Amino acid sequence: MSPFGVSPALGAALGRFFDSAAPFKSRLEALVLELPDGESDELMMLMKESRGAWAMLLDGAAGRALFVGNSFSGTPVALGTLGFEVTVLEREPARLRFALERAAALAPGSSNAVAGGDCATLPFMDRSFDLVVLEGGLPSPATGWGFSAEELRRVCRRELIITADNRLGYKRSTGRRGAFRRHPLHLLREILKPSRGERTLPGTRAAGRGAWKEAEVYSLYPHAREFSHVVALDHPRPRLTIGPRERKNRLKMLGASLGLFPWLTPSFAVHSRRTATGASRIQRLLEHVAAACGEPRPEVDMLVATRSNDALMHTALDGCPGKEGRWTVHVALQPAKRRMVEQHHAWLARVRARHPGVPVPEPLFHGVIEGAEVAVERRVDGLNGTDLTGQRQLTERMFRDASEQLVHLLEPQATTLDGELFETMLQPRFDIVLGLIASEATRRRVEEMIARARDQLVGRPLRLGVYHADLRAKHLQVSGDGSILGYLDWGASEERFLPLIDLLHLIIHQRKQETGGSFGAAWRAILAPEQRRPTEQRALEGYLDAAAMDHDLLPVLLELYPALVAGMAELNWDYSRPDWVRRQFDL
Repeated sequence: MSPFGVSPALGAALGRFFDSAAPFKSRLEALVLELPDGESDELMMLMKESRGAWAMLLDGAAGRALFVGNSFSGTPVALGTLGFEVTVLEREPARLRFALERAAALAPGSSNAVAGGDCATLPFMDRSFDLVVLEGGLPSPATGWGFSAEELRRVCRRELIITADNRLGYKRSTGRRGAFRRHPLHLLREILKPSRGERTLPGTRAAGRGAWKEAEVYSLYPHAREFSHVVALDHPRPRLTIGPRERKNRLKMLGASLGLFPWLTPSFAVHSRRTATGASRIQRLLEHVAAACGEPRPEVDMLVATRSNDALMHTALDGCPGKEGRWTVHVALQPAKRRMVEQHHAWLARVRARHPGVPVPEPLFHGVIEGAEVAVERRVDGLNGTDLTGQRQLTERMFRDASEQLVHLLEPQATTLDGELFETMLQPRFDIVLGLIASEATRRRVEEMIARARDQLVGRPLRLGVYHADLRAKHLQVSGDGSILGYLDWGASEERFLPLIDLLHLIIHQRKQETGGSFGAAWRAILAPEQRRPTEQRALEGYLDAAAMDHDLLPVLLELYPALVAGMAELNWDYSRPDWVRRQFDL
């Protein structure tokens, strides 16, 4: 997305966005739906508030912040959510207006805006801001800014963050989720003549530090436009997660062993300070939690920017093999996520108390610390379920455990799903999904699915129960043999819903991960009995047998799956992804 302006398609869509009197969410959904697929993907990636996950490493927890960059970025919302008063500096008036309307809708009172950035001097007095953030590259004509990094330091009272690509970075984001450029000729061209003035690690550090004494550099991995990990390059932690699949990549592991990661990582975040200060925000947060839990204060082991707009931190105590200080910390980076962080913590306590057959982390703390919504639980060791991808024997054990354990979430007695219960429990979420489908043909097909399911479900006795609602391998911790150690991320959970759906979601999503195909292809493979793998079939049948429910329920819920998973998503997303059901399931 150009730093200089907006495309014709985006400009026209923004015009209609501003002219509409509808609520912000509805206008945003119309905006992303109107754009071509590639442009809407890039916009949605840019708007993620988890782009501001590095803010947990700042010293300050509040004050005045200046954000300089593409104002579609979710970073200003994250900073506002964390307690900063944000000024957005932007050259493009339409993007600036969008940023103001988004802030007014999501975090009222947190942001204001100033047009500018093309001059050599910023329109602010010396040391006007406690925090200054430049996102999207070092100042240069190629990045669209007329000022120098020294000008950023002039208006900064305390801390400066600059995110920039690495001249030697071995891949680049394409602007579409999970898609990167790695072609050798493209990499060579960028090394010899960087298109946006990229520098190497020493050059980026020097530009970020300037005359100041301190500058710590982090990797935004796998790329600044789409990163999941914030990795320290000057200290051992926070570190990068290296799972079993990465360890099989000999070239990657050789490069890591030779210390090449800081030189070849795709992008950086440079954190510089005018003067040395005390503890960072995360250190103060951990001190608070340690006092509440009666444990020593740990250090951040890993810092993750989640797709659901949290800053997620795993902690550890050096030299301590026990469980003390091994925590997982959730911090909401978006106002809507505050509710989900609180709900996640409450569900951990509820499941541990009421459903001991389902292993979940031990909840330790929930509260507001320096304005941030925080939930902390005992860190579950082992592997993440995604590390089992492609390992059929271990995946079978994970599926078997899930089929046996999830039955414990069901009510002991069956309930007849009558017409009234269908209307109250299911139809409202289906109505939301149908109302957001752009294609008339897709809408008819989903309506037909729902009608067939209604005919087959109404009047049927079912054991309803707790619905995790987002059970995928990434939300499981497993042991080396594939057995499940803990079910994670309960922020979207519901008290009472249909049986089997969580297991279906786990199995279908795992098939998608293993094959690298679409959601629709994975769903169709499980929908067709002849395409199911024995491990998948045994898990599904084992669940139904343990729950004492007829096997003919399986094809009914499988056909309805696209509407069910879309219903869960639409109830929890802050805005609907454009034409999601058609694009994901090819309906």
